[in-house]
Amino acid sequence: MIESVTTEIELVLQIEAIAKELGFEFVALLHSASLFRRSPMLIRYDNYPPGWDTRLVGRGGRIIDPILAIARRRVSGFLWADVLVQTKLTHHQLAILGLAGRHGIRQGITVPVNVPGEPEGSVNFATRRLSHITPERILLADAVGRIAFDAARRVIGIAGLPGFTPHVGNRVRECIYWIAHGKTDQDIADILGIGLETVRTYVKSAFRLFNVITRGQLVHEALRLGVIDFLPSIPPFG
Repeated sequence: MIESVTTEIELVLQIEAIAKELGFEFVALLHSASLFRRSPMLIRYDNYPPGWDTRLVGRGGRIIDPILAIARRRVSGFLWADVLVQTKLTHHQLAILGLAGRHGIRQGITVPVNVPGEPEGSVNFATRRLSHITPERILLADAVGRIAFDAARRVIGIAGLPGFTPHVGNRVRECIYWIAHGKTDQDIADILGIGLETVRTYVKSAFRLFNVITRGQLVHEALRLGVIDFLPSIPPFG
C-alpha cells in the first residue's frame, strides 16, 4: 500500500500503478516550486513526456500554468475540462494547453495538496484520451492522490519536520491583521485604542518573530503559516 512506502523507488512504482488502475498513463506528483528550483526538500516526480514543463513558469518564478494556478484556489480534486470552461485564459495559458496537447497530455485530474508552511503541491493524473471521466473516478483520484502526496512528504523527510510557527500574542496578531488590510501604525492605534508607540513595539516584535524586514513579508509569512487567515484578513476590494 502506498501509505506504507519507505523509499522513492517504492513510491514511484506505487503511484504509477495507481495511475494506471485509474486509467491514466501519466502522473505528476510535485511541489509547484520544483518547476523552477530543484531541492531535496521539494517533491518532484512525473512520467510526463519530456518538455511538457518548459513554459509553465513565467518571470520571477511565477507559475502561469492554468491548471496549477486553478489548483492554488481549490481544496478538492477536479477534472481539467470542468474548470477550464469556467476560466478566462490568457494567450500564454492557451499556448501552454496547446503544447500539452501536442505532448499527448489532453485530459486529466488535479488534486491540490496545500500544507500550511510548505510550498503549494498537487498530484496530477493525465491521459492522451478524451473519453468520459466519471465523478466516482475523480473522487477516488482525490483520495488516493492525497495519500500519495503525504507518503512522498514522509519519504523525502519533510512530514516529520517540526513546523515553524512562532508564538504570537493576541495584540501582535491583531496588528498583523490590520497591516494585511493596508493600515498604517497610526490607523492601527486608532482602531485598537492604544498608543502609537505601543503599536510600533508590537510591529517590531512581529518583524523579529517572523525574521522579516518589510510589512509585505510579514503579511506573507503570517498567511503562509496560518497565523492569520486569507479571509477575512484580505478584503475583497483592496
